[in-house]
Amino acid sequence: MSYFLRVYYYVVHFLTARNRRGHGIHSPWLFQIVQSVVLEKIPFYIFSDIEKQRAKLVRNSSVIEKTDFGTGKNKSVRIGRIAATSLCSPRKGQLLYRLINHLNLNNLLELGTSLGISTAYIASSSKNRKCITLEGCPNTANIARKTFEELNLTNIEIITGNINNTIHSACAKLSCIDFVYIDANHSYEATVTYFEQLLPFLSERAVVVFDDIYWSKQMKNAWQTIKMHPKINATFDLYQLGIVFFNPDIHSNHFKLRF
Repeated sequence: MSYFLRVYYYVVHFLTARNRRGHGIHSPWLFQIVQSVVLEKIPFYIFSDIEKQRAKLVRNSSVIEKTDFGTGKNKSVRIGRIAATSLCSPRKGQLLYRLINHLNLNNLLELGTSLGISTAYIASSSKNRKCITLEGCPNTANIARKTFEELNLTNIEIITGNINNTIHSACAKLSCIDFVYIDANHSYEATVTYFEQLLPFLSERAVVVFDDIYWSKQMKNAWQTIKMHPKINATFDLYQLGIVFFNPDIHSNHFKLRF
Protein backbone atom coordinates (compact mmCIF):
# COMPACT_ATOMS: atom_id res chain seq x y z
CA MET A 1 0.00 0.00 0.00
CA SER A 2 1.28 3.44 -0.86
CA TYR A 3 2.51 5.88 1.76
CA PHE A 4 -0.16 8.39 0.72
CA LEU A 5 -2.98 5.89 1.18
CA ARG A 6 -1.73 5.08 4.70
CA VAL A 7 -1.64 8.79 5.48
CA TYR A 8 -5.18 9.10 4.16
CA TYR A 9 -6.37 6.21 6.35
CA TYR A 10 -4.70 7.77 9.38
CA VAL A 11 -6.23 11.21 8.80
CA VAL A 12 -9.69 9.71 8.34
CA HIS A 13 -9.28 7.68 11.52
CA PHE A 14 -8.03 10.69 13.49
CA LEU A 15 -10.96 12.84 12.38
CA THR A 16 -13.61 10.17 13.01
CA ALA A 17 -12.28 8.78 16.32
CA ARG A 18 -14.68 10.47 18.74
CA ASN A 19 -14.14 8.35 21.84
CA ARG A 20 -10.65 9.51 22.81
CA ARG A 21 -11.16 9.38 26.58
CA GLY A 22 -14.05 6.94 26.54
CA HIS A 23 -16.74 9.60 26.06
CA GLY A 24 -19.83 8.09 24.47
CA ILE A 25 -19.01 4.58 25.69
CA HIS A 26 -21.95 3.67 27.89
CA SER A 27 -20.76 0.24 28.99
CA PRO A 28 -18.91 0.66 32.34
CA TRP A 29 -16.88 -2.46 31.50
CA LEU A 30 -15.62 -1.04 28.20
CA PHE A 31 -15.15 2.43 29.67
CA GLN A 32 -12.89 1.00 32.38
CA ILE A 33 -10.79 -0.74 29.72
CA VAL A 34 -10.28 2.61 28.00
CA GLN A 35 -9.23 4.25 31.25
CA SER A 36 -7.10 1.43 32.71
CA VAL A 37 -5.64 -0.04 29.52
CA VAL A 38 -5.74 2.28 26.50
CA LEU A 39 -5.01 5.57 28.32
CA GLU A 40 -2.90 4.27 31.21
CA LYS A 41 0.79 5.28 31.15
CA ILE A 42 2.16 4.06 34.50
CA PRO A 43 4.91 1.50 33.73
CA PHE A 44 5.37 -1.95 35.23
CA TYR A 45 8.90 -3.02 36.19
CA ILE A 46 9.03 -5.71 33.48
CA PHE A 47 8.68 -3.10 30.72
CA SER A 48 12.25 -1.87 31.14
CA ASP A 49 13.58 -5.44 31.15
CA ILE A 50 11.79 -6.22 27.88
CA GLU A 51 13.01 -3.00 26.28
CA LYS A 52 16.59 -3.85 27.27
CA GLN A 53 16.16 -7.08 25.35
CA ARG A 54 14.84 -5.14 22.34
CA ALA A 55 17.88 -2.84 22.46
CA LYS A 56 20.17 -5.87 22.62
CA LEU A 57 18.48 -7.35 19.55
CA VAL A 58 18.78 -4.06 17.65
CA ARG A 59 22.55 -4.15 18.22
CA ASN A 60 22.81 -7.76 17.01
CA SER A 61 24.64 -7.78 13.66
CA SER A 62 24.26 -11.53 13.04
CA VAL A 63 22.54 -12.58 9.80
CA ILE A 64 19.93 -15.35 9.63
CA GLU A 65 17.99 -17.00 6.83
CA LYS A 66 14.40 -15.90 7.36
CA THR A 67 11.54 -18.08 6.16
CA ASP A 68 8.36 -16.17 5.26
CA PHE A 69 5.37 -18.39 4.56
CA GLY A 70 3.27 -15.30 3.78
CA THR A 71 5.34 -14.33 0.74
CA GLY A 72 6.73 -17.79 0.06
CA LYS A 73 10.27 -16.40 -0.01
CA ASN A 74 13.42 -16.92 2.07
CA LYS A 75 15.93 -14.14 2.54
CA SER A 76 19.06 -13.34 4.50
CA VAL A 77 18.44 -10.57 7.01
CA ARG A 78 20.31 -9.01 9.91
CA ILE A 79 18.74 -9.63 13.31
CA GLY A 80 19.21 -5.98 14.20
CA ARG A 81 17.20 -4.92 11.17
CA ILE A 82 14.29 -7.17 12.15
CA ALA A 83 14.42 -5.77 15.68
CA ALA A 84 14.51 -2.17 14.46
CA THR A 85 11.75 -2.38 11.85
CA SER A 86 9.42 -5.33 12.42
CA LEU A 87 8.77 -5.81 16.12
CA CYS A 88 5.79 -4.80 18.21
CA SER A 89 6.32 -1.24 19.46
CA PRO A 90 6.68 -0.56 23.21
CA ARG A 91 3.31 1.19 23.18
CA LYS A 92 1.53 -1.75 21.59
CA GLY A 93 3.28 -4.29 23.80
CA GLN A 94 2.44 -2.42 26.96
CA LEU A 95 -1.21 -2.17 25.93
CA LEU A 96 -1.31 -5.95 25.42
CA TYR A 97 0.23 -6.46 28.87
CA ARG A 98 -2.30 -4.13 30.53
CA LEU A 99 -5.24 -5.68 28.67
CA ILE A 100 -4.35 -9.20 29.78
CA ASN A 101 -3.59 -8.09 33.32
CA HIS A 102 -6.72 -5.93 33.68
CA LEU A 103 -9.11 -8.63 32.42
CA ASN A 104 -7.23 -11.50 34.11
CA LEU A 105 -6.90 -13.51 30.89
CA ASN A 106 -5.04 -16.78 31.42
CA ASN A 107 -4.87 -18.96 28.28
CA LEU A 108 -2.95 -16.91 25.74
CA LEU A 109 -2.15 -17.49 22.06
CA GLU A 110 -0.01 -15.48 19.67
CA LEU A 111 0.19 -15.88 15.91
CA GLY A 112 3.55 -14.50 14.75
CA THR A 113 6.32 -14.63 17.38
CA SER A 114 9.10 -12.88 15.44
CA LEU A 115 11.97 -12.26 17.90
CA GLY A 116 9.71 -12.66 20.96
CA ILE A 117 9.25 -9.08 22.18
CA SER A 118 5.46 -9.04 21.79
CA THR A 119 5.32 -12.53 23.34
CA ALA A 120 7.27 -11.28 26.34
CA TYR A 121 4.75 -8.49 26.93
CA ILE A 122 1.86 -10.96 26.56
CA ALA A 123 3.24 -13.63 28.89
CA SER A 124 5.04 -11.62 31.57
CA SER A 125 2.10 -10.34 33.65
CA SER A 126 1.96 -13.66 35.50
CA LYS A 127 3.93 -16.90 35.28
CA ASN A 128 0.70 -18.74 36.08
CA ARG A 129 -0.65 -17.77 32.66
CA LYS A 130 -0.03 -20.21 29.83
CA CYS A 131 1.14 -18.76 26.53
CA ILE A 132 1.57 -20.55 23.21
CA THR A 133 3.15 -18.62 20.36
CA LEU A 134 3.37 -19.71 16.71
CA GLU A 135 6.26 -18.77 14.42
CA GLY A 136 6.87 -19.90 10.87
CA CYS A 137 10.62 -19.29 10.71
CA PRO A 138 12.74 -21.71 12.81
CA ASN A 139 15.75 -19.36 12.88
CA THR A 140 13.62 -16.49 14.15
CA ALA A 141 12.04 -18.80 16.72
CA ASN A 142 15.49 -19.73 18.06
CA ILE A 143 16.25 -16.04 18.72
CA ALA A 144 12.87 -15.70 20.48
CA ARG A 145 13.68 -18.66 22.74
CA LYS A 146 16.83 -16.89 23.89
CA THR A 147 14.78 -13.77 24.59
CA PHE A 148 12.42 -15.77 26.81
CA GLU A 149 15.32 -17.43 28.62
CA GLU A 150 17.01 -14.14 29.38
CA LEU A 151 13.74 -12.72 30.71
CA ASN A 152 13.16 -15.92 32.74
CA LEU A 153 9.78 -16.48 31.11
CA THR A 154 9.07 -20.16 31.63
CA ASN A 155 5.35 -20.10 30.80
CA ILE A 156 5.82 -19.78 27.01
CA GLU A 157 5.69 -22.61 24.50
CA ILE A 158 6.83 -21.75 20.99
CA ILE A 159 5.68 -23.89 18.06
CA THR A 160 7.44 -23.54 14.71
CA GLY A 161 6.13 -24.24 11.23
CA ASN A 162 3.55 -22.86 8.83
CA ILE A 163 0.82 -21.37 11.04
CA ASN A 164 -1.81 -22.81 8.69
CA ASN A 165 -0.62 -26.23 9.85
CA THR A 166 0.04 -25.50 13.54
CA ILE A 167 -2.89 -23.33 14.61
CA HIS A 168 -5.35 -26.16 15.21
CA SER A 169 -3.06 -28.21 17.44
CA ALA A 170 -2.11 -25.08 19.40
CA CYS A 171 -5.79 -24.25 19.95
CA ALA A 172 -6.46 -27.81 21.07
CA LYS A 173 -3.63 -27.60 23.62
CA LEU A 174 -5.09 -24.47 25.21
CA SER A 175 -8.65 -25.80 24.82
CA CYS A 176 -10.38 -22.63 26.03
CA ILE A 177 -8.54 -19.55 24.78
CA ASP A 178 -8.95 -16.23 26.60
CA PHE A 179 -6.67 -14.02 24.50
CA VAL A 180 -5.21 -14.04 20.98
CA TYR A 181 -2.78 -11.63 19.34
CA ILE A 182 -2.62 -11.97 15.55
CA ASP A 183 0.44 -10.54 13.80
CA ALA A 184 1.12 -13.07 11.05
CA ASN A 185 0.22 -13.26 7.36
CA HIS A 186 -1.27 -9.85 6.54
CA SER A 187 -3.54 -10.98 3.70
CA TYR A 188 -7.34 -10.83 3.76
CA GLU A 189 -7.79 -14.57 3.29
CA ALA A 190 -5.24 -15.59 5.94
CA THR A 191 -6.51 -13.13 8.55
CA VAL A 192 -10.18 -14.08 8.16
CA THR A 193 -9.27 -17.80 8.06
CA TYR A 194 -7.25 -17.49 11.28
CA PHE A 195 -10.22 -15.86 12.97
CA GLU A 196 -12.67 -18.52 11.79
CA GLN A 197 -10.33 -21.31 12.96
CA LEU A 198 -10.06 -19.71 16.40
CA LEU A 199 -13.79 -19.27 17.01
CA PRO A 200 -14.60 -22.80 18.29
CA PHE A 201 -11.81 -22.56 20.88
CA LEU A 202 -12.49 -19.10 22.32
CA SER A 203 -13.80 -18.67 25.86
CA GLU A 204 -17.06 -16.83 26.50
CA ARG A 205 -15.24 -13.58 27.35
CA ALA A 206 -12.30 -13.92 24.98
CA VAL A 207 -10.39 -10.98 23.52
CA VAL A 208 -8.74 -11.10 20.08
CA VAL A 209 -6.30 -8.39 18.98
CA PHE A 210 -5.39 -7.83 15.33
CA ASP A 211 -2.19 -5.96 14.49
CA ASP A 212 -1.84 -3.50 11.58
CA ILE A 213 -5.51 -3.33 10.61
CA TYR A 214 -4.75 -0.47 8.19
CA TRP A 215 -1.48 -1.95 6.88
CA SER A 216 -3.08 -2.63 3.47
CA LYS A 217 -6.43 -2.61 1.72
CA GLN A 218 -6.65 -6.35 2.39
CA MET A 219 -6.11 -5.89 6.13
CA LYS A 220 -8.60 -3.03 6.25
CA ASN A 221 -11.19 -5.18 4.47
CA ALA A 222 -10.42 -8.15 6.74
CA TRP A 223 -11.01 -5.97 9.81
CA GLN A 224 -14.33 -4.73 8.42
CA THR A 225 -15.42 -8.33 7.75
CA ILE A 226 -14.36 -9.62 11.16
CA LYS A 227 -15.85 -6.87 13.28
CA MET A 228 -19.29 -7.51 11.75
CA HIS A 229 -19.28 -11.18 12.82
CA PRO A 230 -22.49 -11.92 14.76
CA LYS A 231 -20.63 -13.51 17.71
CA ILE A 232 -18.66 -10.33 18.43
CA ASN A 233 -20.08 -8.06 21.13
CA ALA A 234 -17.84 -4.99 20.77
CA THR A 235 -14.70 -3.71 19.03
CA PHE A 236 -12.09 -1.00 19.55
CA ASP A 237 -10.43 0.43 16.44
CA LEU A 238 -7.14 2.02 17.58
CA TYR A 239 -5.81 2.38 14.02
CA GLN A 240 -2.64 0.46 14.88
CA LEU A 241 -4.64 -2.35 16.48
CA GLY A 242 -8.14 -3.76 16.29
CA ILE A 243 -9.52 -5.30 19.49
CA VAL A 244 -12.47 -7.71 19.48
CA PHE A 245 -14.48 -8.47 22.64
CA PHE A 246 -16.74 -11.50 23.14
CA ASN A 247 -18.34 -10.46 26.45
CA PRO A 248 -22.03 -11.56 26.30
CA ASP A 249 -22.98 -8.93 28.91
CA ILE A 250 -22.43 -6.02 26.51
CA HIS A 251 -24.35 -5.04 23.40
CA SER A 252 -22.86 -4.84 19.94
CA ASN A 253 -20.85 -1.62 19.78
CA HIS A 254 -17.92 -0.45 17.66
CA PHE A 255 -15.68 2.41 18.78
CA LYS A 256 -12.83 4.31 17.17
CA LEU A 257 -10.25 5.54 19.67
CA ARG A 258 -7.19 7.73 19.27
CA PHE A 259 -4.27 5.75 20.62
